[in-house]
Amino acid sequence: HFSRACTIPYKQFRSSIVRVVTWDLPFRLDKLRILFKVIFLAVILRCFGIVSSVPLWEIGGRSIDASSMAGLRRRKQGRDEDTLTESLLPDYDEQRLEEEQQQDANRKALILHPGEFNLKDFLQSIFAWWNRLFGTLLSYTTALLPRGQLWQACDQPLSLLQSERLQLLKERVAEKFNIGNQNHQDALRRLWSLAFYGEPCTALKSAKWKEMGWQGEDPATDFRGAGLYGLENLIYLAEVHPETFRRLVDKTDGTRAEWEYPFAVAGLNITFMLSELLELHTAPGASLDAEPRTVAGRAFVTLMEDSDVAFEELYCATYCLLDSTWLQMGASYMDFNAVIKRVRGDIERALATRPRDMQALRKKLLGTDAPIERI
Repeated sequence: HFSRACTIPYKQFRSSIVRVVTWDLPFRLDKLRILFKVIFLAVILRCFGIVSSVPLWEIGGRSIDASSMAGLRRRKQGRDEDTLTESLLPDYDEQRLEEEQQQDANRKALILHPGEFNLKDFLQSIFAWWNRLFGTLLSYTTALLPRGQLWQACDQPLSLLQSERLQLLKERVAEKFNIGNQNHQDALRRLWSLAFYGEPCTALKSAKWKEMGWQGEDPATDFRGAGLYGLENLIYLAEVHPETFRRLVDKTDGTRAEWEYPFAVAGLNITFMLSELLELHTAPGASLDAEPRTVAGRAFVTLMEDSDVAFEELYCATYCLLDSTWLQMGASYMDFNAVIKRVRGDIERALATRPRDMQALRKKLLGTDAPIERI
């Protein structure tokens, strides 16, 4: 099987490994044998598809660095040089397709031509394979261990109320924004009335949306991965925490950058980031009853027992955290990805402490348990 899977015979592959590994390195024979066995086993597992090639830095979530933002597709609106012409939110349907194509490409043999061998790429792939393999083995092993008090505290089965609220939340996250839906149009008008009090919304396409941080005259083109729930979160922030909403929209705190983050689109990014962190995205055809597996996801579900707006309140606290982190880092528009990545890490660490309620979580994130309006 191995001979058919690789593009060079087994003996030639082994001799290539030996030549590369022993080049100017004082390995003992026994260590060389162990190393060869590890590499050989990893290649066999890879050839049979037991493990897949995923770079270590991609495990745990996807990210888009500042340099890659220039490659995002340009919008039809905002052609002026003074307006934003690139979205903070990529098209996640296209991104998933590209990732699947990349994974298919990674399944090809690492040795492309007989006699040629790329040690750096080969070792990086092996490390990635073993990382995935050990992670899978660890998850299965821990699932088989006896459930003592520690396990009961960290992995209790969901209550009926938690399951119902989790399923409802997943359904809301999955609903895409549709400008042809009257209810969705009404929600957009509701946000207009909250942001531009006293000014009637005469048309859903207006240049005034840019003042709120939409990237063009048509907000419908900005939702993408955030969906309708991203709009509902902005409305919740404006209705329940109006002072905080106005402060974030107007950016009245601290010394601001010349090129600030757009408020509305940043809010959509927060919705997507949180829903991804908490495992609220459901693959097509998958059951909505699936329980979260990560520590952050499990910890958040426990908070849903006492609050039916746990996500919305976490969203508001996260937006406050993002703005304060933005000021601390002295960030500008192109630094947005670095800021939200740092915020995500702070949230993940805060949830790992398993706060007892939303007030305790807010204190972990913002350093105070005071209401958001007083922060």
